Amino acid sequence: MMVSLRAATNSDARLVFGWRNDPFIVERGSSQKTVTWEEHEKWFQATVNGPERKMFIAEVDGKPAGQVRFDRMGSGSDRCVVSAYLLERFTGRGLGVEAIRQGCERIFRQWPVMQVIACVRRDNAAGLAGFQKAGFKEQTGDCGCPADHFSLVLRRPTGAARS
Repeated sequence: MMVSLRAATNSDARLVFGWRNDPFIVERGSSQKTVTWEEHEKWFQATVNGPERKMFIAEVDGKPAGQVRFDRMGSGSDRCVVSAYLLERFTGRGLGVEAIRQGCERIFRQWPVMQVIACVRRDNAAGLAGFQKAGFKEQTGDCGCPADHFSLVLRRPTGAARS
């Protein structure tokens, strides 16, 4: 199975809205809440059209399977937070790990960030394992993650070009 990423566009709003409220995704997310279409639409437009977020649609063999998103930690910050998920039918085969790796490679090319931070709920063992397999290391200290989350960090590879 082949994983590829493409930039999310305005036409992906309904697709991502359905994913966002999928019980499997809600159960593993930080907020564990569903959202209304109005909330999602406003957020999605800011995500796709704003300068502080990048969202990629993960595709498996050309079929939309999930998303990888990056949020800057303030304008001009050298850190960003990653959020990623795949629909349940695509999990358990290393596809999420590959999507995270590809997303991080892209964000290091597109933004001058030095660190990508993943905040993973402590009861999400699969998410923790996925980020660790993608090269993230557990971090102590304040990374901006909620108290009930693991803080994991991926540092810009030495010699990687900064934009």
